[in-house]
Amino acid sequence: MIFNDRFHAGKILAQRLLKLKLNLKNTTVAAIPRGGVAVAVEVADTLGVAVYPLVIKKIGAPKNPELAIGACASWGKPVWDRWLIADLKISADYLKKELLNKKREAQAREKFLDVKISPAKFKGKIVIVVDDGLATGQTVIVASKIIRTFGPKELILAVPCGSPAVIEKVEADYDKVICTEQSADYWAVGQFYKDFAPVSDSEVKEMLSVKN
Repeated sequence: MIFNDRFHAGKILAQRLLKLKLNLKNTTVAAIPRGGVAVAVEVADTLGVAVYPLVIKKIGAPKNPELAIGACASWGKPVWDRWLIADLKISADYLKKELLNKKREAQAREKFLDVKISPAKFKGKIVIVVDDGLATGQTVIVASKIIRTFGPKELILAVPCGSPAVIEKVEADYDKVICTEQSADYWAVGQFYKDFAPVSDSEVKEMLSVKN
């Protein structure tokens, strides 16, 4: 299936989640900005649950920022692709500098979105982490490590698309993984969308303000 846009993907994903028969009174959605928020608000609307953004920043390779070598949040430990870093011979100085930059960017985005991450929002709850698709999987791995520290009852990853290899990679970090479209020929998240236009921080803020 090719999704019309992220909102359409969210509606389809929500139908898969409804089949799990979750206790929705004890369920919360954690959205990965930016694109993941558009998917997540549709999921949260259909399920009738709250949605909170969880800012994660991708750390790109030298001269190729779209190639993720790691990911981080504004605090806590990052996740690195050690094999890729070794293969590309990336220096420790570069990693340290980029990690600091990305943490600052995450802090700035949280301030703009007025995000206040609180363990109480996730403690003892069924938490559904939502993004618009899986590329390397590092972003959702970081998300899982952060939320696990808050003591959720159950942690579920829900994404519209991904490759079987990456899904297998992230399964160890989640209690359940729901992915509506899988393809071994997967090369980019955007290939599953007719409209995969960038989402701005302002649009994310507006979506969250309408939802919450």
